[in-house]
Amino acid sequence: MRIAIVHKEKCKPLSCGRECMKVCPVNKKDIECVKIGVKSEIDEKLCVGCAICQKRCPFEAIEIINLPGVKEENLIYRYGKNGFALYGLPIPRQNAILGLLGRNGIGKSTAIEILAGKKQINLGKDATEEEVRKYFAGNELLRYFDSLKGKKIAYKPQNLASIAADISVNELLEKRGSKKRIEELAKKLNVEHLLENKLNKLSGGELQKIAIIAATLGEADVYFFDEPLAYLDIQERLNVSDYIREISKDKIVLVVEHDLLILDYLTDYINVFYGQRGCFGAVSDIKSSKYGVNSYLAGFLKEENMKIRDKELNFNFTKNKTIAGALIAEWPAFKKKFEKFSLEVKSGEIKENHVVGILGRNGTGKTSFVKCLAGLEEVEVDGKKQRLNLNLKVAYKPQYLFTDSEETVMEIMRKEKISKKMASMFNLEILHAKKVKELSGGELQRFSIARCLSQEADVYLIDEPSAYLDVEERINCAKSIKEIMTERQKTSFVVDHDLLLISYLADSIIVFSGESGKFGKSSELYDFEDGISVLLKELDITLRKDKDSGRPRINSRGSVLDREQKEEDVWAKF
Repeated sequence: MRIAIVHKEKCKPLSCGRECMKVCPVNKKDIECVKIGVKSEIDEKLCVGCAICQKRCPFEAIEIINLPGVKEENLIYRYGKNGFALYGLPIPRQNAILGLLGRNGIGKSTAIEILAGKKQINLGKDATEEEVRKYFAGNELLRYFDSLKGKKIAYKPQNLASIAADISVNELLEKRGSKKRIEELAKKLNVEHLLENKLNKLSGGELQKIAIIAATLGEADVYFFDEPLAYLDIQERLNVSDYIREISKDKIVLVVEHDLLILDYLTDYINVFYGQRGCFGAVSDIKSSKYGVNSYLAGFLKEENMKIRDKELNFNFTKNKTIAGALIAEWPAFKKKFEKFSLEVKSGEIKENHVVGILGRNGTGKTSFVKCLAGLEEVEVDGKKQRLNLNLKVAYKPQYLFTDSEETVMEIMRKEKISKKMASMFNLEILHAKKVKELSGGELQRFSIARCLSQEADVYLIDEPSAYLDVEERINCAKSIKEIMTERQKTSFVVDHDLLLISYLADSIIVFSGESGKFGKSSELYDFEDGISVLLKELDITLRKDKDSGRPRINSRGSVLDREQKEEDVWAKF
């Protein structure tokens, strides 16, 4: 079986020589396989799979894809002719949390919208309700869709822009629930102080928690959470996970999330999505959370006999000790004061071939710390105001990425001499023709990290590289940073809230503590395991190492393993 994808946004028939139509061997026999109207169209029944049109299209608008292991009768939804196709659907379970795991652009949000009743199944055509019922006859999904008619559904969308309006938080929430209930849930998620604030003045993390409260105010039967942990720090991710777990009793709950550590902690079961981004997605059978995550990392789905990745991703690697490596610089103890926030930082050393992970709650000074190291902020050292001068070349990737550049990715790559190897590491080839201002959040993130790492520097300061990236991109990003530092014998400081990403790349840890938005304080520079233990103790959770993949896993609160490790004062077993 094969499908033909035409990316409508790339197809420009008025700007090309219509090569796709001219080179098609079927067209040369006077049979119209490829035809051009407003956009190109390909008849998948006539297509022989030669992919010559794909290779000759100057705008890379065509993809001809063979689908081994995917059956045409499993087609659930398609975005028009030659559009994205979704094969299969997850089956929600009562009194359980089901996680959807997979890359961006392969149908997770589409599946959520279908199961929430926001999109109608079309079976790849304009299917009638009778055809859909016949298709699902005897299937558990038919019973689920029938049951939706009498159930209340709550949906937390991926994109929060729709609720960032010029009204107060209370105005939004009071449309959905009582004042007493609003105050109760606001207290659970630590947002009582935000109720009178305007929605369009909230930070990403604050807006996320308000969106979760809005979705859960009413007593629903089915809950859908699309990326509920984005913008949240580690403590908040755990709090939100416990909150979702609490409301899941006797309910149906589905969650899409890219933080593997928390996804494993939160969910009971997982469906793995695999396929090709922007082209097609397929859904695995349901798996236990541990087995599903490990199968995804292994790149092989045993039950489906499907290889979804060429290489296995594992976490068995060597960490450099803080005493290892040549000393290249030191920073002094310093203070930094803002109008409503103060920061205290302990002195530390910078050593070559080293990656330092920076962890802690939002609003405790992590971003301010890297800006001070980069010399972008004035600090107070022994009572004197100055900018830090480490006598090192510093490359900096900021937390927030804004651009209105009219330049294309290719133009900047040539100007900044970004190598083919670096472009391959961050999959930049497919972005060559795009203007920088037109890049999506994930595309801009990958491009920005590559630009930072392409600079000639001694120290690379990278703030929140996981933002907007999917699971695979996060692990690839961590692997690339680690490899580049080792290869060049350089040093990197990485701020992030994804503990799995930090576990993958960090040799040592700095933990920031304090009260969000009021004051922050850095720890000393710890060896990896000691630093993680300090953080875990503050969070009151324990980690263990998975025997199969080597990845860290959170012990369930109050479980035998959790109690035993706390009694032994061993917060992380690696």
